[in-house]
Amino acid sequence: MEHWSWILIALLVILLAVVLLRTLFFRSKRFPAGPKSSLEINVEKAAERLAGAVRLKTVSESDPSKIDRAPFREIIRYLEQAYPRAHAVLEKELVGEYSLLYRWKGQDSSRCPVLFSAHLDVVPVEEGTEEDWLYPPFSGAIAEGHVWGRGTLDVKCQIIFILEAIELLAAQGFVPSRDFYLAFGHDEELGGSEGAARIASLLQSRGLDFEYVLDEGGCVNEGAISLVPLPVAVVGIGEKGFANIRLTAAGEGGHASMPPPHTAAGIIGAAVAALEKRQRPARISPYLKTMLSYIGPEMKFPYRLILANLWLFGPLFKRFFAAFPVGNALLRTTTAVTMLEGGTAPNVLPQKAGAVLNFRIAPGETGAELLEHVRRVAGKKVQVEPLILNEPSLISPVDAEGFKAIERAVYSVFPEAVVAPYIVMAATDAVKYQSVCRNIYRFSPYQISSEDLERIHGTNECISLENIRRGILFFLELFNG
Repeated sequence: MEHWSWILIALLVILLAVVLLRTLFFRSKRFPAGPKSSLEINVEKAAERLAGAVRLKTVSESDPSKIDRAPFREIIRYLEQAYPRAHAVLEKELVGEYSLLYRWKGQDSSRCPVLFSAHLDVVPVEEGTEEDWLYPPFSGAIAEGHVWGRGTLDVKCQIIFILEAIELLAAQGFVPSRDFYLAFGHDEELGGSEGAARIASLLQSRGLDFEYVLDEGGCVNEGAISLVPLPVAVVGIGEKGFANIRLTAAGEGGHASMPPPHTAAGIIGAAVAALEKRQRPARISPYLKTMLSYIGPEMKFPYRLILANLWLFGPLFKRFFAAFPVGNALLRTTTAVTMLEGGTAPNVLPQKAGAVLNFRIAPGETGAELLEHVRRVAGKKVQVEPLILNEPSLISPVDAEGFKAIERAVYSVFPEAVVAPYIVMAATDAVKYQSVCRNIYRFSPYQISSEDLERIHGTNECISLENIRRGILFFLELFNG
């Protein structure tokens, strides 16, 4: 018995030594910032030009017949007038009538070009919330150190950052080392089928292959992960798939005084409850492991120990992480019941009832797997119909030149942050460019709090003048790379 006790003690000592050694070598991936551009940035003028773009109501409505196309034509003219030096060195094309494709010719045509993407359109302001804005949503007001209005964060700011940087560089006679392309779609908020998709098709027809693509996505977030004391600059290396699935059940009509065991509404209710309870499994995917390898070393010792040893503490981590909405979304395909319908009166049995659920499909899973799961859990009495079913994007590597260039630019402009790759929960235009590039990244160079994230597509959207300065600096770094 004593012999086995010593063996057990020895094994425990070895296990502890392995855990501690792995934690010891779980080191920070941050590195010192490089020198910033010395060009003088007139932030006030840049803010005024962003404000002018915000005042043009390039709103994408869900009903295309309601879209006012005039502001889209106006913003194309506006950008040309606002950035004359940039437009003198850029080759401009109009795609799909309202989307813009630019080429900035570089010195070395043998190098693969780089593509920067953003979009001209914005989401509508929810009817009835206009009075909740501190400044009118399309005023472009410059006040309290911010530019206010729809599009200041999502994502007219990115267009302004890019063009401001080119305007400054063009004034110096600067010619980039390689070709840079700019793709500004006009319908990203509707899926990008007329804008980014057509631009990508055009680029593919010309045989272009890009070193990397940078689109909107993550940002530098203060307090995004409470256990990390630093702001986290999350750079999207992929995005989840997107599915809207309708559930429908039929039932006997008639008076509610003599109901069957299960009405159509009851069948739908049971199916919805089952799908909320039996969600897709939580997984510590390779992509999540990569993200944790960047942020884990910045945490205090107990958490660093756990993340350095997920081979041992994986089940504990999943249970803890899944308790938070953000953590749960990073671990699995999410299920959200968003619409319920059925019945015409309280005392009438519905002959038909339905629901719509929104799923964000985790990389590594497929739409077919999701449909099979929904049908199995909802049961045979429920009809399952996919309304939209978009697969997850490809995953871009973190050891490629594009990610490294973005990482260097972030540390130059946001030296107080820690860069971390992640999977974007929402849909972007970036996925449209998979036909012309393998290395696609999603990042918007501004720093905001977790609370400010609610302003995107919400009320009181605004961006600080300091963020405008940093956004321009970020693209100056990339153009000089």
